[in-house]
Parts: sequence; C-alpha cells; structure tokens
Amino acid sequence: MRIVIVGGGADGSHLAERLVAEGDDVAIVEADPNRAAHLRDRLDAFVVEGNGASPTVLRRAGVERAEILFAVSDDDGTNVLACQTARSLGLQRTVARIEHSELHDIVLQSGVEAVIDPRASVAEKLVGLVAHPGLSDYFMFCDGSIVILGGIVSSSSDIVGQSLSEMRESLDGWDCVIASIIRNDQTLVGRGATVIEAFDKILLVAKSEDVTRASNLIGATPERIDRVVIIGGGRVAELSAAAIRKDGHRVLLIHSDRERAYAIAERNPKIDVIVADPTDPTVLQNLEIGQGDGILALTRSDAINVLVCLIADRLGASTTVSRFNRVALFDLMPAIGVSAGVSAKVAAANAVLRFVRRGAIVSAADFMTGGIEALEIEIMDHAPAIGTSIGELALPDGAVIGAILRSGSAIVPRGSSRFEIGDRVVVLSTPDTVGAVERLFGA
Repeated sequence: MRIVIVGGGADGSHLAERLVAEGDDVAIVEADPNRAAHLRDRLDAFVVEGNGASPTVLRRAGVERAEILFAVSDDDGTNVLACQTARSLGLQRTVARIEHSELHDIVLQSGVEAVIDPRASVAEKLVGLVAHPGLSDYFMFCDGSIVILGGIVSSSSDIVGQSLSEMRESLDGWDCVIASIIRNDQTLVGRGATVIEAFDKILLVAKSEDVTRASNLIGATPERIDRVVIIGGGRVAELSAAAIRKDGHRVLLIHSDRERAYAIAERNPKIDVIVADPTDPTVLQNLEIGQGDGILALTRSDAINVLVCLIADRLGASTTVSRFNRVALFDLMPAIGVSAGVSAKVAAANAVLRFVRRGAIVSAADFMTGGIEALEIEIMDHAPAIGTSIGELALPDGAVIGAILRSGSAIVPRGSSRFEIGDRVVVLSTPDTVGAVERLFGA
C-alpha cells in the first residue's frame, strides 16, 4: 500500500517506522531540513523536504499514486490544508491529526475521512489505568464491553503452574482468555497446554464487568486510588488531569514552569496545581506520597519520568505510570519500579492502524511490548469463518480469538463457539499473521 505521511515528528516518524516494517510503501513529507535528513538516515522510506500543504510537494511524494494520506504534523492548520490539497489532487482517503476539539466536526465536514487526537487517547487510557491500578495495559473494545488488560503474574497467584485450559476450567461464574505471554523476551501465543509461570507478562481478554476478577487472577490486587499526582505541563498532562478529575479523583499537578502552571490552574479550577521541581525527592516526600496515591509522570523527558516513578515507588505509591517517548525503553518497565507505561507515539499509530487494514476493521491496537496487535473485525457476509467453530477454523499459529460481540452482547468464546454474519470479533495476532486473519473474517 502506498501511504503518504505529512509530518516527520514524533508521531509521524513512529508511524512510518511501523508501516515500513509491515512492508508498506511510505513517503514522508517534512518541512524541517534537519529532521528530513535524519529520517532519510533512519527509515527505509521516501522522504520529501517541503510544505505538506503544497501541491508540488505532495506530487513529489507520490500522492496521486497513494491510497491514503495521514497528516500528523504538530500544526492543525497544516494538517487540514494537506488533506484538502491531497483531495484536490484526486486522493479520496485522508486522515488528520487535530488537537483542538472544537475543530473536529468542521474538519470532518470538509471531506476528511477521520480525525485523530493521540494525546486525548493517552488521557483516556490513563483513566483506565488509574481506575485499575496494578495493570500495565488497559484497552477497551466492542463499545467498551470487552477489555484487554495487561499485567505481570504475581508469584502468589493461584494460576502459577496451571495450563491455560486448567485455568479456564477453574474459573467460577466467569471466563477470560489469556491471549499472549511474554517470558524471557519471547512472546508465546496462548494455547490450552501453555503453562503459566510467575512474572510472565500477559495480555488477558475479559468482559468489562470482570476486570476486577481478572486483575485479582493475575495477582494485581487492585486498590482504590484516592489521589492522582501528575507530573508535567504539556497537553498530555493537562488532558489527563482533566479526564481523571472528571472520573472522580482528586488531582494534583506539578510543573516546574510557573507561567505554564498558572495557565493550567486558570483553565482547570478543580485541579490543584503547584510549581516545583518534581525530581527533588523532598517535593514528593512533603506531599506524603504513599498508599492510595497514583503517580503519573507525563513530561517529555524519559529520564525525569522514570526518576519520578522511582522516587514515588520508594515512597510507597500504589501505582506509578511513566510516559515513554522512546518506545524501546518500555521493555525495562518492570525492572525499574514503573507499574505501567504510555506513549503518544504508540497512541498515534493505534489511531491510524484500522485505516490501513482491509475491509471492516472497527478498531485496532498495537501493544508496546511483545509484538502483538489486537483487531476488532466485523464479519462480512462472504467471510470464510461464517458457520465455522473456533476449533474448526484454520487460524494461524500466531493468532488467538479473544472475544465475540453478537447483537450487543459480549461473549468470551470457547473452541465450540461458531461465527455468524455481523459478529464483531476481537483477534490478537502477531504481525506476520494479520493478513491471514483479515482474510478469514472477510476484512
């Protein structure tokens, strides 16, 4: 697939890297000459230096041969103009990153296929992680009725030493699917004979009403977070503070820049804001950080975020979440006292994945570790899977059926579960099996 990306910053470069790895033909348009040169050195992509809203530049990028354009620069105006220019050149599919929420409807009315806001997506995920401390991942599918949660299996968990089939038989009155296990940097796709070990990192699929039981199953022992302390003054931090406050938590935001801190406080009167250096251990000590506190380190500095989480963990905080600007650092998370991680780069990639998948992909999520992707697919009337049970389905070795949504009801499937037209299926898959999964369900 030929894809044009306007904007080679953090979101655009990570998106390009992700799509190139899948074998897509990617062109990146970047106005900054230094950044453009850096992208040429790093990526196996065609990099065009210039204004992404210019017809001449977009033609050089091959927009007339492209299937879709993603405008993900840091400027809303540039993104809108890039989409409009691409459409004037005959490209029908355009997606724009727009951060000002009041512009979303206006932009969609202009013919843009979809609007994404990765920072808002990060804030939404953080609400889930605060509501369920002890988890490392929390994604909702099927209109919120199905949740994929990530966690590290505690050594005290009852499921340690059980096979996945034994684990499911031991559940009383509810069900779940352990779709993948990461052990010693190796990803294992969940199968009935797979035995669970302590400290395995797992992705588990359950109905939304069973999230607490699923957390207890792996030994996450969630507890109530009474106060959330947010470190940072960027858009991710402010959006997260507002969303978590709206969810009913007390929120305190710490930022070192006085002018920015005052501006945040003025816009958010229900949030307590203080000006301080969060890397100074006495700051968190004076706040009496401890049990019942959640610490979200959301600055643009990985070093500051990890350091703050280390300090908070030593002080006894119930959960610590770090924003990772370099995704490769995410694999270090359990070893450095960080409970969970988020990334705006990964959120941006997740927001556009469904647009590069074939057919009726409702949503998609690429997890930050383990190389697993989750797809929510609506089964089309010509799909080979229709009328077939999971046990009979020629499912690739790298894929697991996590859930089925049928007529608004969520189903955690068994091997005998059969697929029907109109079902929405949640599949967890390794990248090399995504294409085969799409074909099975008619996507």
